[in-house]
Amino acid sequence: YTNSEGGTLGFVDITDPSNPKAAGSINVGGEPTSVAVCGAYAIVVVNTSADFINTSGIFHVIDVASQTVLRTGDLGGQPDSIGIAPDCTTAAIAIENERDEDLGDGEPPQMPAGFVVIMDTSSSDPADWTLRNINLTGLDGVLYPEDPEPEYVSINNDFIAVVTLQE
Repeated sequence: YTNSEGGTLGFVDITDPSNPKAAGSINVGGEPTSVAVCGAYAIVVVNTSADFINTSGIFHVIDVASQTVLRTGDLGGQPDSIGIAPDCTTAAIAIENERDEDLGDGEPPQMPAGFVVIMDTSSSDPADWTLRNINLTGLDGVLYPEDPEPEYVSINNDFIAVVTLQE
């Protein structure tokens, strides 16, 4: 689980679901916004932004058994959520780049625009996982096509990513 306020990723032993037990936590170096588990690995996305204009974020790949960070990488913006394909070959990360609610009554557009990061997780070695960005600007039917703010992402059984944009 993520503890945004504490800047940690927590672990819970649910070997006996009727008696869950705390199983430790690790510092993730910012505000963790979402975590997804696939097999032996957890991928946590972390907002490291100083403000709403200078957006930044990272991901960590963590070995769940040892609670060890195996890899850390740059996401290029403020992550909000992560979804993993049912077969664990792909992850999608919504980079919201949220707006400042105190600036102009919180009305969009407020740059930078959000996007989605696709992570190829098909290799058994997380060091070989690759990233590519998907631009969401200019989509038809979006209230603010110049400033999409993807908030949630999920990958269904047909391997289609579904993204919810904040409006």
